[in-house]
Amino acid sequence: MKIDEKVVSNYFEAGDSPVDKEGYLYKKGGINTSYQKRWCVLKGNLLFYKERRSDRDVIGAIVLEGCTVQLCESEEQFAFALVWSEPGLRAYKFAAESQACQESWLKALQGANHKYLALLLTDMEKKYRDTLRSLRMMEQAHAFNASVFSASQRQPGSLQSRMSTHSLLVVPGGAGGDLISGLTAQPAAASPQTAHKRSPKLWPKRNANAAPGFRTEWFYIQSVTMDEFTKLHEEFGKEVRELITEWSRRGQGGAGVQEENLIDFG
Repeated sequence: MKIDEKVVSNYFEAGDSPVDKEGYLYKKGGINTSYQKRWCVLKGNLLFYKERRSDRDVIGAIVLEGCTVQLCESEEQFAFALVWSEPGLRAYKFAAESQACQESWLKALQGANHKYLALLLTDMEKKYRDTLRSLRMMEQAHAFNASVFSASQRQPGSLQSRMSTHSLLVVPGGAGGDLISGLTAQPAAASPQTAHKRSPKLWPKRNANAAPGFRTEWFYIQSVTMDEFTKLHEEFGKEVRELITEWSRRGQGGAGVQEENLIDFG
């Protein structure tokens, strides 16, 4: 490949073009097959080399485009070669002073290839887009969680208040249509004459094998306040206490009476 030596020389001497890597390498010559120590400077995809670091003029430059950097067998340790697949292009052999220096130069020279940079850029772009997509999904999830938390903060006790003030009451179907209107009415207390026989059945007997489900004789009532529920509880508790007192009184009269049940389970 023909190149303009003046343009290449100006590019090497330009201070605004950064140096990717520089240092001493042993280069095997084409005519002289021994390894010669050269100061090498890598700028972009061009590898410049000269005899000493302080020299102003370069001996030569190698265009790295299309080359493959690979290890090679040589009489020198830590050797590697620049090889091109196109026919007619010679291979350049170099040797480093140590294994760490060799690995560092291999990495730098592989990255100087335009095709390698293009592949690297494509891979980096893919990773960037995947990361950006993940960040957007995380932001959407965070916004959703924040909205849910904000809504729960605006109504902190709505669910608890509904659960505390609304009770589910299940009553026998015999109450009929007067059930709702009779909730706040005080139930009649059991008379002493009827209490000693059998305690009234508060619940109808149900078949244990019957499948659970909705039945027409059961009703539920919502929106029962806590005061009404407390009042009902006190009234029924009063009746139960009277029954217990009567049972205790009659229980002292004889053993035969004690065999009767306080609540008839059918």
